[in-house]
Amino acid sequence: MYLDTRTKGPQPLWTKMRRTARAAGLSLALTAGCAVSALAAGDTPVTGGTVVPGVDGSTITNLNTQLTSITGSLVIADVWADGLMTYDGKGNRIPRLAESWSVSDDNLTYTFKIRSGVKWSDGEPFTAADVAFTLEAFGALNTYIAKSMPLIESVSAPDDTTFVVKLKKPLTAILDLFDKEVFPLMPKHIYEGTDVTANDANRAPVGLGPFRFVNWDTGRAITFERNPHYWEEGKPYIDSVIFALIPDAQQQLNALTSGEIDWVKLNATQVPAAEAASKNGAFKVIEIINNAPERAVVDFNMRKAPFDNQKVRAALFMAIDRDRVVKDAYQGLANKAVNAIPVQFKALHDGSIDYNRLYPYDPVAAGKLLDEAGYPMKDGKRFSAEITYVAKPPYDAISRVVAAMWKEVGVDTSLSGLDAQIWIDKVYKQHEFDASVISLTGRTNPVLGIDRSYRCTEGGVPFVNPTGYCNPELDKLIDAAAAAPEGQQQAPYAAYAAKVAEDINEITLTNVRLFEAASTRLMGLEKQFDFSYNTHPNWQEVWIPKDQQK
Repeated sequence: MYLDTRTKGPQPLWTKMRRTARAAGLSLALTAGCAVSALAAGDTPVTGGTVVPGVDGSTITNLNTQLTSITGSLVIADVWADGLMTYDGKGNRIPRLAESWSVSDDNLTYTFKIRSGVKWSDGEPFTAADVAFTLEAFGALNTYIAKSMPLIESVSAPDDTTFVVKLKKPLTAILDLFDKEVFPLMPKHIYEGTDVTANDANRAPVGLGPFRFVNWDTGRAITFERNPHYWEEGKPYIDSVIFALIPDAQQQLNALTSGEIDWVKLNATQVPAAEAASKNGAFKVIEIINNAPERAVVDFNMRKAPFDNQKVRAALFMAIDRDRVVKDAYQGLANKAVNAIPVQFKALHDGSIDYNRLYPYDPVAAGKLLDEAGYPMKDGKRFSAEITYVAKPPYDAISRVVAAMWKEVGVDTSLSGLDAQIWIDKVYKQHEFDASVISLTGRTNPVLGIDRSYRCTEGGVPFVNPTGYCNPELDKLIDAAAAAPEGQQQAPYAAYAAKVAEDINEITLTNVRLFEAASTRLMGLEKQFDFSYNTHPNWQEVWIPKDQQK
């Protein structure tokens, strides 16, 4: 905090930085020749001003989302990174750095026409060679793409505007792998010949997005300014974006309500309070209608007893009152999951495999199943279990509900709320846990974010199957579903979901609705929020009236 003598009170650091950035942005426009000239007031966009989104910076150590899927990093990546394509609000693919693409008759070769004349934020030229390099250098490290890399036969860039991917066998979801959220493009001239995981650009990125990196004030703010080399003519309109790093969700909402920040991603528990506060007209609550699946899950460590016993896992599923999870952890703004394939994938989901029918809340039946599994009640308990989770909403509330339910059937359950990095190490690297609670976000297809929970896996990749579960039969079902032609995928995905429902290495509890909130001083929000799945605002469409610029 600092003391602003004009207001006679303490002001957040990012409020001061907003004013500094505005001055710097105007100077840049005068000296560098801004691509967008100031336009008349009214409904016509004008230049200038700064947007301040609030994000939880406590878990952000890396801004390169080829290497991390932490939510804060994903939000920030949307301002500095770009990709081959994205999705509008109805889920239609929209070209970005790929102007077009074609598929061979055998569905094995994908050819992308890459936009020419584009430059990186440092002014260096962007070509198809950067696209090929990104896939070759980062594909195996990307939590969403890694498991699909063995299906790729070759990658090439025969010229500056052509990128070609050849597959060993069909993968119908291959285009979804090149969504800009999943596959942000990385500069070959920055990363080539280096350890890409340790390159300084992971914290000071060079990208193709509307804004370029300025500085990272650890624990306080990350600043970006208008990218003078941005490829979309006339955009962005605003001078800068300053991410205020606010670890506490309530503090984020308070800052939005007071006008200190302009945007937050709301937890479901905050939505009722946010909607009430929004009545002052300072901001609006926006539901992302065509949202990416965000699933609250319980992972079991099947390397150890009693969690290696399917009857025990089934009993623990039946012991959970998922209606209470929805109410307590999500304020009713979530739905109970039906099966492993989320309902968002309308052409793939088969509701006949229904967890509500297969594993209804029934503590009496759960107790009988635990008896059958060889864990009868003795001295008031059957066995002990520790639930490990990241100590923040909604994971804390989910874990408390699950612990209370398990205790009712005789499981002596304790809670271990941890810092995110310690939790990742304990669950995914050391595998020193009994049960783990987390929320896993998918993308546009089960290949991206769903398969990772169930495939055989080795190593310790964060957010990729930590359970020790490995069923080659299921892996074959996953491959068959992913390779089936469009329009013929529901049946193989139903077989996939049925096998997961039988083995249940992971319990899927809920599928949450997603909400964001944005200041009403920002114009162009209807264009900015015309997106689907896991995209966040990149602020290229937003503009601020001159009298609202701070």
